[in-house]
This record gives sequence, C-alpha cells and structure tokens, in this order.
Amino acid sequence: MLAFAWICAVLGAILAYIVSLAGAMRTVPRLYWREALVAVPLPVLAAVLAGWRLLHPLPSSAASTQRPWIPASLALGLALLTLLLIATSYFDQPGGPQ
Repeated sequence: MLAFAWICAVLGAILAYIVSLAGAMRTVPRLYWREALVAVPLPVLAAVLAGWRLLHPLPSSAASTQRPWIPASLALGLALLTLLLIATSYFDQPGGPQ
C-alpha cells in the first residue's frame, strides 16, 4: 500500500506540473478550475494512503514491527506539496481564479 501511495504521489506531482505548465503556456495565462481539478485526485489518494499507513500499525504477521515513518512521511509530504502547487497555480494566476 505504501508503494501505491508513492506511485500516486509521484504521478500526481508530474500531472500537477503538466497542468500548471499548460495554464502558463497560453497567450493569456489562465488556469480554469476544471483543468486544475484534473490534477487533484492522485495527490489526495496518495495523501490518504500514506496517512493511513502512518496511523495504522503493520499487521502482526509482518517481519518488522516498526511503522514506516520515513517513507510514508515523504509520500505524504510530496502529495501535500503537489496539492499546494495546484492551489498556488490556480489562486495566484493573473486576474484571479477563473
């Protein structure tokens, strides 16, 4: 599950960057809310999965009894930074939100 959170976080960051660039490459840079919304589900899913892994202990059958603090925290941080990138791209555009 943690690997899936990482995959969603990385793919979400790439998609958010592409959406942000698409909004900036127009003659008059605008990022409409429907376009920005495309980049939201993957980082949200990654944040939920990484947060769930942080809050719930590993099954007793697992070889390690420690929680994966570092990998889950990094995946959660990447997902939150991706959401911040989309929010900043949308709310800080010239002319305000569209």
